[in-house]
Amino acid sequence: MKCSWYSFLLALAMTVSSACTGSDAVTDAGPDAGADAGADAGPDASTDAGPDASTDAGPDAGPDAGVDAGMTEWRIFRTDTNQTANLGGIAGADAICAAQALEAGLEGEFKAWLSTIASPVSNRLTQASGPYVLVDGTRVADDWDDLVDGSILAPINLDANGVFRRGDIWTGTLATGASYATSDCGAFTNGSSGIALCGASNSTTATWTENITPACSTPLGLYCIEQ
Repeated sequence: MKCSWYSFLLALAMTVSSACTGSDAVTDAGPDAGADAGADAGPDASTDAGPDASTDAGPDAGPDAGVDAGMTEWRIFRTDTNQTANLGGIAGADAICAAQALEAGLEGEFKAWLSTIASPVSNRLTQASGPYVLVDGTRVADDWDDLVDGSILAPINLDANGVFRRGDIWTGTLATGASYATSDCGAFTNGSSGIALCGASNSTTATWTENITPACSTPLGLYCIEQ
């Protein structure tokens, strides 16, 4: 009888112990695992994937394309200074144009209408699809093809500030945009000997760029064209 009573108590103790062990297992494995997996995986994935993708993909494509596409006119002016043909080459002439445009408050890039034998303007300047205008809006040519067809609509006789100027212009450039191939004052680095082609800033015929060949020591101006 004692053995039977003892066996009954032992069986009851084992049952209670098994029930507690099962309850702990469910409590530890279930809520913690679910909460950790759900909370950590969800917000991080949506936060990282969403804003980064939209922020990076959106803004970069817009502004640069708009600036290039929005240009409708290309300004052209003559310098308010004269210098011999020792211009420092094409780079020096471009620097003169850039400096005078900046001083006058003209935004954009400006380069000289100047060719050497080796480098014609038709190869290094923008061939615009829209009109070339003086700084006061007067139209000089409808587009590049019109600029190099042997005549222009108005003389290029205003400087970057819109002030009227007289005088001839170093060009080294034929009316077609090709180089004057005979002489270029040492690629416009020599102001003491030789000759080069110049244009007349009061002309609307081909002589606006293809006029006479003065000595390299002659002080003349430059045409500057927006790019």
